Amino acid sequence: MMIDDRTKWPIGVFDSGIGGLSVLKVLKEAFPNENFIYIGDNLNNPVGNRPYQEITSLACHIGSFLATVPVKMMVVACNTFTVVALDDLRAKFSCPIVGVCQGVKTAIQKTKTNIIGIMATAATVQTHIHKHVALEIEPQLSVWEQPCPDLAHIIEKGHLSDAVVETVAKKYIAPIIEKQIDVVVLGCTHYPFITTLLEKITDGQVLFIDPSYETADLVGRVLSDNQLVNRQAAKGTIHIYFTKDVELASELASEFIDPAEFSVEKITL
Repeated sequence: MMIDDRTKWPIGVFDSGIGGLSVLKVLKEAFPNENFIYIGDNLNNPVGNRPYQEITSLACHIGSFLATVPVKMMVVACNTFTVVALDDLRAKFSCPIVGVCQGVKTAIQKTKTNIIGIMATAATVQTHIHKHVALEIEPQLSVWEQPCPDLAHIIEKGHLSDAVVETVAKKYIAPIIEKQIDVVVLGCTHYPFITTLLEKITDGQVLFIDPSYETADLVGRVLSDNQLVNRQAAKGTIHIYFTKDVELASELASEFIDPAEFSVEKITL
């Protein structure tokens, strides 16, 4: 797939499964003329409860595949991969690599109580990255970190609005409601799939922040700074690859992106 003009090379976006599609959706809207390749390694999902060394190995393996495409830039559309493996990815590959932004800047702007919540995988919460960044911006802020160990995996299985995911989501939302937190950062890219459900559980009293929009802003700056913006007039292409359960993954992809605008295939990494 080698193309002489690097600006026309695709942007590689990857996640441990379907979650990063929430990021891809926003990137596609922000940069309609860019070409995208998405890798969802759902064969190895979930990753949020694995040892850090294993998480890093999985992320770098995906990165190695994208480097051979080649891609002009990688977007790590997974919070766990971002907080655990981003430095290793940048050391291993030469193209610009952007991780998922924390979303805390937006949360701080929106909170009226000066208390924000973070919903994320166990691995992400253990790094306390969202809390550290938030307190650097606003030292007087209170931050509640809520680990959600099995939520991403449940969403990965296609439970977006049924009793299965609602029961689990209510368990994780209960402390947030109890503490009267008014803004919550969705610190896992799977969670925007159930934003409507979360709003229902909280009776619309909690604002849920999708960090994808801050991520898209960062991607735009990096493309511009590295003179990688695709100036083509035509709409860009979207090729999506999953490592298993392609039919279900394709159905879930359709929750965010018009099926007419992407192709889906199974891939062995």
